[in-house]
Amino acid sequence: MLYFPQLASGAVSQFPCSKHVQQRTLVNALADGSEVKLFDPGACRVEWDIDLASLTNAEWSAMLSLFVAVEGQLGTFTFLDPFGNLLSWSEEPSAAAWANDAGLTLTGGIADPQGGTGATRIANSSGTPQNVTQTAAVPSWYRYCFSVWARSDAAGQATLFVNAGTATAQQNLVVGPTWRRLVLGAQLTPQQGTTTFGISIPGGATLDVFGFQAEAQVGASSYKATGAQSGVYANASFLDDVLAMTSEAPAIYSCPVRIGAKG
Repeated sequence: MLYFPQLASGAVSQFPCSKHVQQRTLVNALADGSEVKLFDPGACRVEWDIDLASLTNAEWSAMLSLFVAVEGQLGTFTFLDPFGNLLSWSEEPSAAAWANDAGLTLTGGIADPQGGTGATRIANSSGTPQNVTQTAAVPSWYRYCFSVWARSDAAGQATLFVNAGTATAQQNLVVGPTWRRLVLGAQLTPQQGTTTFGISIPGGATLDVFGFQAEAQVGASSYKATGAQSGVYANASFLDDVLAMTSEAPAIYSCPVRIGAKG
């Protein structure tokens, strides 16, 4: 599998960077003058314009290697949306995209930190820690930031973790009656195409959670709610057959990149 390279900064893009979403509505005009309109999800397309500057030899070589491997616009690669959340169903840990250990009971419709009712109450009735996890089809060796809001009526702890294969990064974080965004930064060494993000809840504890988010960068950005579509685009492609590289200085390069994918 081919992946759009992550920069030495830990990001996959630089500013300025823009994202455009194209959508289509089908319109059927009836004989009586009325219209039937239907959204066409198959025509949805996303495009990114990224201006990369001050690239090192290693960063430019990685970009050029990917471009050559996919033969410009011809082939595809996985692109991690710099504006997106790499986890699907970010407010529904009961969805099929999530794996919940047997000792957990999930209750939706709980008041969340943004004034809505999108939080979920997770009760661990067992005597041992139980996990809520989602495995995303993203390269395990990239740098990630994993975050979620959490609170508990009783002061306690929760553990955020990121793992791939036998490698795990984790951190025990304090939770209490006030909503707090828990954040974990991680970079693992295994070379595989999936990474698991999760939270571990101690035995006998009850935790309210809201807004799971994973990003291919060093720190957490503003929260982006997701449904079935996450920020992982497995069939992205370049929109040009030439990389217009400019040498800014010895071993320093810049290059505008245009990428497109089905939404």
